[in-house]
Amino acid sequence: MKKCMECMKTRWNRFVALLKRHPPLQYVIFGGMLAIMGLGPYFGIIPVSTAMFGALITVMIWTVAALGINLLLGYGGLISLATAGFMGVGALGVGIFMTEYGWPFELAALMTLLISGALGLLIGIFSLKVSGIYLAIGTLFVGEILRRIFTNVPIFGGERINIGEITFLGRFTIDRNLPFQDFATGASQYERYWLYLILTVLMVLTMIVVHNIVKSSTGRAFMAMSRSENAAQSMGISIIKYRLIAFIVATMLATLGGIMYAIYFQNAPTEAWTLILSLMIIGAVVVGGLKSIFGTFLGAVIIHLVPNLYLRPLFGDVRSLFTGVLIIVVILFYPRGVVFVVTDLKKLWGKLKKRLQGRKETAHDEQS
Repeated sequence: MKKCMECMKTRWNRFVALLKRHPPLQYVIFGGMLAIMGLGPYFGIIPVSTAMFGALITVMIWTVAALGINLLLGYGGLISLATAGFMGVGALGVGIFMTEYGWPFELAALMTLLISGALGLLIGIFSLKVSGIYLAIGTLFVGEILRRIFTNVPIFGGERINIGEITFLGRFTIDRNLPFQDFATGASQYERYWLYLILTVLMVLTMIVVHNIVKSSTGRAFMAMSRSENAAQSMGISIIKYRLIAFIVATMLATLGGIMYAIYFQNAPTEAWTLILSLMIIGAVVVGGLKSIFGTFLGAVIIHLVPNLYLRPLFGDVRSLFTGVLIIVVILFYPRGVVFVVTDLKKLWGKLKKRLQGRKETAHDEQS
């Protein structure tokens, strides 16, 4: 039994070492766990209700958009309050290209991302002239202008654009409006799960891309720029270049979040892309942990899933109050973010073990 435990411990240590050497594997395994969780409403084996299934969808959409904010704020030291507006560009842009012009989904998504990248370039150029609170105010108005365009320009269809079923790669048509059913009954209506899988894959790929950006020379330039622009310039880092890259990537990731919304819900509302949504996503980044990819997902879970599934039945809609109080508490007592609590607890446990071991050795020496 002892040999078996030692063998398992050795294998586990090797597995952990492998994950540390190849971080993208962590995101792939994490995506696999989410994919298994998504089977809960069908098989009933995993305790995941249909409400939690829907909340996980929103969490993944928020995570993709928030990863752009994390790059911008956590690594680049910049800020944008137009995240929700660009999510609206993603959802509504795909909807218009598919319903008005009859484009296939892939072409519509690509064109929408290119348009958002161009808009991000314009904001990046604007950011070269302003910074701090003035940049925040400027991007706030960009988001508000986008929202007004969505609600007042006739091409956006009034309250929402109904996209309907989506055909992927010209072959596979998926309609989320079919009901949940148990696989055991032999029913084949599991379209929602395929959409869930598509969103999971997109989120995992986004995590890997952001990880590679952070670990590249671009990520190091972002870090240098956030600490001191003058020092970064003295080292030969082009502030203009990396500011533009930061805003282009952030706006495109926010747009990808909107496209993911359109993929799953298969409609695009015009009124949903408000400042409150942008602030909630920034709150998810701050609470989960700046400069942490997994922390971004954890923050989205805390800000969206917890109040909607557990607090709403007891206290009503207290999401804004809960988020505000939580951000204050985190900033005051744990500014690194909730995700680093586990790391600090491990360090604390290691220190306690050393102290206990030292006391045992001292007591043993005294007895001898």
